[in-house]
Amino acid sequence: MVQRIGAQTIVWGEDIRDHMDAILTFLAISGFQGVETGIRHFYLDRYQSYREIYQKTGLILLGIHSGGKFWDPDQAGDEIKKIEGTVSFASRVGSKYLLVSGNPNETVASMQAAAATYNELGQRCLDAGIGFAYHNHNWELVNQGAILNVLMNETSAELVSLVLDTAWAYIAEMSVEMLMRRYGDRIAYLHVKDVRQEKFCELGTGEIDHDATISLARSYGIEWLVVEQDYTSMTAEESMKTNMRYLRSKGIGENE
Repeated sequence: MVQRIGAQTIVWGEDIRDHMDAILTFLAISGFQGVETGIRHFYLDRYQSYREIYQKTGLILLGIHSGGKFWDPDQAGDEIKKIEGTVSFASRVGSKYLLVSGNPNETVASMQAAAATYNELGQRCLDAGIGFAYHNHNWELVNQGAILNVLMNETSAELVSLVLDTAWAYIAEMSVEMLMRRYGDRIAYLHVKDVRQEKFCELGTGEIDHDATISLARSYGIEWLVVEQDYTSMTAEESMKTNMRYLRSKGIGENE
């Protein structure tokens, strides 16, 4: 299996919406093969224009990330109604997945209450022809991943996948190998970045053993490693070039 490299556009901060064409063109020229972007960076009435950009650049739209207080039972119904437009846009623009995240105050009990909501979101996405995935941070992984375990155990594998963020797992001192062993068949793709003294940095400049992550991903058939550089001291372009050089040095992203 050839592993491929994607990019989360978050490193461009608030400059994404009006520079989408230039950013995607840069990523494609730099060797990235897929992309993920937050929903707030799109003009929702321009889905056809975005489809044309993805076609022109050859980039695969892996995921659109959306917010929402789905963990709150008192707001979950309204939040699902609000996200209907996002699901429709994600489907029309050709995204593979719609992603959401939880919140730092999540508990085992709140996740148990939210599981049905995530199943409903997954069903709506499935009906629209796209996948639905949960993106972890560190808080779901405390106590040996108790909160994430509830999510995975109490939702349908057909409806809810996982975008596993390996850097947040490292910060939580949670074994990526254990997480892949538990949830490997439900992992849509990985988010990768590096960590130095609990702060994010470019790949190969921190403390994470990425060789092990790459090997594990290959053994579990995980095709996509998506660079999510939340922030950087470099320009966005230099940061992503640095990340690309590192992954290419590991033999990732080369064409068959």
